[in-house]
Amino acid sequence: MSSTNSDERCKHKDAGGKRCRSIRALDHPDFCAYHAGWLTEDETPAQHKPEDLTSELLGPLGDLRSMAAINYALGKLILLVASRRISCKEAATLGYLFQSQLQTIPGVNNEVYKAEINPTANENLREILDKTASLVQQ
Repeated sequence: MSSTNSDERCKHKDAGGKRCRSIRALDHPDFCAYHAGWLTEDETPAQHKPEDLTSELLGPLGDLRSMAAINYALGKLILLVASRRISCKEAATLGYLFQSQLQTIPGVNNEVYKAEINPTANENLREILDKTASLVQQ
């Protein structure tokens, strides 16, 4: 490997002394995008504490019980990944969970409609819907 190629590589080394093979980030003199996003000069990976981004993801809507709320959260998720405040792996997991949540919304809306039409026949359903709504308020 030429010295030019070596200079373009991330300078992070793991515990075994192996050097990261990624190319340096454009906005960082020493590390790739992954290592530049997680390390500062006085931090080690063990010292890094993840930031709680829940309120930022939920925004003004406060929950993920509508398609609009999930759309808002996905937009925020893109910005968090782009700013390297959340890893791509975490974003992929959240994206999968958002997709799963989106698939349940029509069924829940149908259950809510049925519970409103015949409230006495669906007492168990009403109780479940009330408990689900209370999860957001905690």
